[in-house]
Amino acid sequence: MKRHLSRMLLAACVALGAATGAATQNVDPNSELGQFRDRRAAGIRALDDGDLTMASQRLAQAAAIIPDSPSILLLRTQVALQQKRKAEAKTTMAEYLNRGYVLDLARHTDFNAIWDSALEDQLVSNQSAVGEMHVTSTLPGFTLTDAMTYAPNSEQMFLSHVRTGKVTALTAAGSRDVVSFRPGVAAYGLGLRENQLWATTAATRQTKTYDPKLSISSKVVVIDPANGQILQSFTAGDDRRFGHLLMGRDDLYVADTTHGEILRLNRYQGALEALIPEGYLDAPMGIVESEDATILIVADFISGLYRIDLTAGSMMRILPPETGSTLGFSSMSRHGKDIVAIQTGFEPNRIVRLRMSDDWSQITAVDTVLRSKQLSQPTQGLVTGDHYIFVARSQWDNLDGQGNPVAPEPEPAVIGAVKLQ
Repeated sequence: MKRHLSRMLLAACVALGAATGAATQNVDPNSELGQFRDRRAAGIRALDDGDLTMASQRLAQAAAIIPDSPSILLLRTQVALQQKRKAEAKTTMAEYLNRGYVLDLARHTDFNAIWDSALEDQLVSNQSAVGEMHVTSTLPGFTLTDAMTYAPNSEQMFLSHVRTGKVTALTAAGSRDVVSFRPGVAAYGLGLRENQLWATTAATRQTKTYDPKLSISSKVVVIDPANGQILQSFTAGDDRRFGHLLMGRDDLYVADTTHGEILRLNRYQGALEALIPEGYLDAPMGIVESEDATILIVADFISGLYRIDLTAGSMMRILPPETGSTLGFSSMSRHGKDIVAIQTGFEPNRIVRLRMSDDWSQITAVDTVLRSKQLSQPTQGLVTGDHYIFVARSQWDNLDGQGNPVAPEPEPAVIGAVKLQ
């Protein structure tokens, strides 16, 4: 039983993507994420013990919290099959596929007992190409391109390269180096404000000349894009690792992947303060702000989307619609009332558009904008006009399980664009 269960969990983990780069956070057991983990663990224990009734109950409770969890959907299908409840197993498998997930039936032959043409058609559909991407730039060499921002007035695109520790400016005329950070340090978030370039920096082993013996604080830095001069910097302790940032209308927001926190720099000055403290998120990544700057949506790679009401000081999870998933988002941008997101947690990778209610409290639909073999570990992107520009091939897949390069000269990093209808 345990070996069989491990196979199922492995399939779910593969579906949700490998490493997010974040350590496991100290999760508040009373938070929704904490309750989900408790009920999932209880369901797995019951399944290992052969108590199928208890396993079914606990997994259903976990599904009520995170209904699009691929591991829970697969486990519930497995439990129903063992209970000889094929109709229920088929319904749960249909939900799994309707949320856009895929499955290798050759590796998981147990599901052949419920497989039919409708499930097969949905599986094929989930892997088919959608949309058309235009390649705007290719970047040779091993760069590990990650963050980006764009200055429409000067038509300059700024890109961070984790492998080299550089930020470059890209125009139709070519590229130039803006800044090279100290050895072992690279930018994981970029933004522009009042003709100044803002970046989050962190020291990681994926950057050349990284020295694990050195303790280098993660920072938010302000850079003169003309000459690369560091004009200002902000820190919040030595044990943090800054990732994505959002240049909000009034304030700056930063994801700290060490503690699973969202920090805020009020009015772009003073000290970084915790907006979402440790205990509620596992791996925060994308952040997006409503047009009136009263609502934030934060993407936790593991547990989905959270709505922060900046006026009321409240936070709530946003449940996905029945035919879509909000897990595995690595980047989000606003386009009108909707949110455009990169979803790298599943294969194939995709760009999706979240149709939002007026108050951003509900997702009415999840539409696939782009699903293509051209996407390979896409990282971050942005909306400019009616186009979404993004890092389509980041080269993160050129690292092995220990974070070491697989090939010295992988396929070039790619910047792509897609028209938003």
